[in-house]
Amino acid sequence: MSIRRTEGQTPVTLRPTTETAKAPAKAQNVLRVKDGFESVKGVAGANTAAAVVPPTTTSTQGAAPGRLALDSKEAQSAIQTSLKHLTPPLTASSLLAANKSGPTLAPKSVERDELGMTHVRLDRVHEGVKVFGEQLISHLGTDGKVSSVTGEQNPIPAGLGSQKPKLAPQQAIDIAKKELGGKADKQPSSERVIYQDQAGKYHSAYQVEVTQIAGQEKPKKQNYIIDANTGKVLESFNKIGGYSRPAAADTQQTTVLATPNAPIPDLGKAESKVTVTNDITVDSLKLDLDIKHTFSGDLTISLTSPSGKTAVVQSRKGGSVDDVKGSFDLSAFKGESAKGEWTITVEDKAKRDTGTLQSWGLTVTGKGNTPPPTDPVSTADDQSMYSGHVDLKTTKNADGTYSLEDSTRGKGVVTYDAKNASTASGQTKITDNNDKWGEATDPARAKAGIDAHYGAAMTYDFMKNVLGRDSIDGAGEKLVSYVHVKNNYVNAFWDGEKMSYGDGDGKNAGPLTTLDIAGHEIAHGLTERTAGLIYSGESGGLNESFSDIMGTGVEWYAAQNNPEAKWNWTVGEAAWTPTNGDPNDGLRYMNDPTKDNYSVDNYKNYPKQTEVHGSSGISNNAFYLLVEGGKNRTSGLEVKGGVGMEDGLKIFGRALTTYMTPKTTFAQAREATIKSATDLYGADSNQVQKVKDAWTAVGVN
Repeated sequence: MSIRRTEGQTPVTLRPTTETAKAPAKAQNVLRVKDGFESVKGVAGANTAAAVVPPTTTSTQGAAPGRLALDSKEAQSAIQTSLKHLTPPLTASSLLAANKSGPTLAPKSVERDELGMTHVRLDRVHEGVKVFGEQLISHLGTDGKVSSVTGEQNPIPAGLGSQKPKLAPQQAIDIAKKELGGKADKQPSSERVIYQDQAGKYHSAYQVEVTQIAGQEKPKKQNYIIDANTGKVLESFNKIGGYSRPAAADTQQTTVLATPNAPIPDLGKAESKVTVTNDITVDSLKLDLDIKHTFSGDLTISLTSPSGKTAVVQSRKGGSVDDVKGSFDLSAFKGESAKGEWTITVEDKAKRDTGTLQSWGLTVTGKGNTPPPTDPVSTADDQSMYSGHVDLKTTKNADGTYSLEDSTRGKGVVTYDAKNASTASGQTKITDNNDKWGEATDPARAKAGIDAHYGAAMTYDFMKNVLGRDSIDGAGEKLVSYVHVKNNYVNAFWDGEKMSYGDGDGKNAGPLTTLDIAGHEIAHGLTERTAGLIYSGESGGLNESFSDIMGTGVEWYAAQNNPEAKWNWTVGEAAWTPTNGDPNDGLRYMNDPTKDNYSVDNYKNYPKQTEVHGSSGISNNAFYLLVEGGKNRTSGLEVKGGVGMEDGLKIFGRALTTYMTPKTTFAQAREATIKSATDLYGADSNQVQKVKDAWTAVGVN
């Protein structure tokens, strides 16, 4: 099957408008942004040095989670705090130099997360010219202070931005058009950038985008980086990359640790508490104890679960033996819910001896509990092709019919008929007479729309209820889908604004509207609105992988409340016609990427497979091992026990939106997921260790 995923991420573009935002007093040089995607320079030019102003008393502490308007007081305070942290103290000479030329950091977005942290994403600019793909992210803690920074600022030679290039923008466009061949859909765009090549050398360059979508089997938004002085093509990549072809048990394990160093007085007691955040039904529970005591026979030790059930670990045993150190299996808690506060109590029952409860920990293994539905209970009376009976949110029209327009999620989820046009456009509604979709008497043309609409709705709900995010932009962005694109079209793609689904050719593929394909494609929009991973090299492989991961997450999420929706570790198998729905016959296999005879599963083989769909197997398998545990086929290294889907998705989702930048590598993705797991579960958590183990297994250290 020749299904190619056709979406990629747009690197940051700074497009100064003709308007100058009115800056507050004492902040004339702060770069202000009209919306999340367009930069507006303040007066006199802006740079990291000149942009710094004293922080105001306003903070983001009271702001709700989500993307903040960049002109809000909360966002401006976070930006100012970040710039002050990133900028060395000013002197008269450095201020003068900074106002003439030099580095600039342009605020791109400010987001507050559910942990109360605020993240300021800043585009890098040098001498007034965008530095291609380079960003810094400043992370502010709940106290409003910068706790860490993601990204680096390598030195750039003076003059690359200020010196006039030898080539004019139109000459760069002509070079790009010649490279591509064929006619462009619209006038190509050209933007001046500073570009770092693979050897680390910076160039004055143009980024030219040439679009060919209409009538193309492989739609293109081809980007060329062209040296602005020599005309050499330094790099090229297609932002619309293609959906390409070249269920395990939810057993979870979590570990919590405490080091109270609590004194155990003579004839007294010590208590310590830990909290398990995972909602797991206990199958087995291991207690690790480290107690220093000069007469362990004095001690009675008990453990109490969140439900109040108490089990005695030791009752006056051991005689005159010093200390209590080791592991204890507590089958008494089998069947209990692990989520909540656990308490250990150590009582000294005899005179003369004392000690210390140094540390203790719990390792819980069991089955993850399915969370209750968060949406209102409703009747799933709509019949889909791929997910069985579903419940669609629709709109009643003036003529009494219903259309696939959902106003209950964010700013809307809508699905239209592209009428087999080569480029999706317009707002041709897909309608039903009685709001009971998929009946035998309904038009066959509505079928693909049902699945696309359901897939977009589940993607929105997955982002909200698992990732804690209001749509792809964090601010409720409307999700727009088109079905019936072209004729016999074996493709589906995100084009930066909307989804386009082909009907398949009826031989190799059916309609490409399955849950995992919908989630995969829309997740490219999530990546585009956040990390902006460039669609080439290692960042391109990560771009593809994170869409596979999120697409599988959408499939998993839907299956929690819809018994007819099935999930597995195979990508796109339900739309692949020859053995429709067989998990052994799909596009990619996250549990064994090498199974497709194309992808690699270990970084040591990356030089042999740098194409983004093939290299995505590295991080796909890392995610699988994190969730399920198991061995990497190439290295043979084993991850013993996984953390479960929900924790895995939260960790990788947070890493993407919070700690990754356009040029993130596999090694940097490892660090991003470690930071993410640390934020969510603590530095000493089982989740952090499993993240490390999973990346190590796939050769990323």
